[in-house]
Amino acid sequence: MKYKIPSLDLHGFYHREVEELLHGFLNENLDNLPVEIITGNSEKMQKIVEKVIKEYKLDMQIKSHYNLGSFIVS
Repeated sequence: MKYKIPSLDLHGFYHREVEELLHGFLNENLDNLPVEIITGNSEKMQKIVEKVIKEYKLDMQIKSHYNLGSFIVS
């Protein structure tokens, strides 16, 4: 059985909501890394996520080159 990592799907959220959502998600899951963050293809959304990830001094990698809107954070 495969282990499913915690994920946060940001589809449907406004850019202005993302920082608060992401801080809450990361704080809840710092002991459960890695986590997946799904941004979709919005460059603005990805930049917001990247900024917050850097604040936590975490690493953010593209999950798959077939899906550039999903990231693994560790």
